[in-house]
Amino acid sequence: MNVDHRYTQTQKRYAADDLETMSEARNYQAHIFGLVRPHVGSHVLEVGCGIGTMTSQLLDHARQVVCIEPNLNCATRAREALAGNERVTIRVCHLEECNRGELQAQRFDTIVCVNVLEHIEDDVRALALFRDVVAPAGGKVLIFVPAVQRLYGPHDAALGHHRRYSKQTLRAAFAAAGLDVVSMRYTNPIGLVGWMYNLYVSGNTEHTTGQVRLFDRLVAPWALPIERVVPPPIGLSLFAVGRARPHAA
Repeated sequence: MNVDHRYTQTQKRYAADDLETMSEARNYQAHIFGLVRPHVGSHVLEVGCGIGTMTSQLLDHARQVVCIEPNLNCATRAREALAGNERVTIRVCHLEECNRGELQAQRFDTIVCVNVLEHIEDDVRALALFRDVVAPAGGKVLIFVPAVQRLYGPHDAALGHHRRYSKQTLRAAFAAAGLDVVSMRYTNPIGLVGWMYNLYVSGNTEHTTGQVRLFDRLVAPWALPIERVVPPPIGLSLFAVGRARPHAA
């Protein structure tokens, strides 16, 4: 039986287990960070740090990383993985519970939100908070989300996704939140094949270790680098860079 975790996701261990499985995809994780890396500043707010996979890479480049993670199972594993690093702070709370003024006072120059926005029911409200919190002069909001809404299915619901995105819908969410789009691109078109296989053939509602390792070892090493030369017209995911819109005088 398929389980819809959209409204219970922060209470379940499954989220941490799924992220552990995805951490096996080292080539794919490196590819995602390769998209993020050129835009990372020195003081980063990571929204939804999960088990710390992206956090550890951010710490190689940023001076300070503050993480928000509402799932205690994930946050516990992240703290274990990052133990002893004084440049990271992990707060176990929902984004909506954070004090806007307190976050603004920290003057973040980068907000990183990788595979998280789709888990938030009111995504425009979340983006508006990012707009208010990121430094107005040169600060960037980095968003990585699943793409192609027509592929939304039981796997998405099981993962706690409220939606998938297109360039049009993500651009509209940015605009409604007062963020200007600096750049936007699809990524991982080959991954669409695996997702459609699970959706229409296997019926899997979880990432399996076998599938993840197969993709990462046989497909990712040659397919993902091609994107640097030929940007794909569609893909399993969508990456966007935003900047707070200047307030009218």
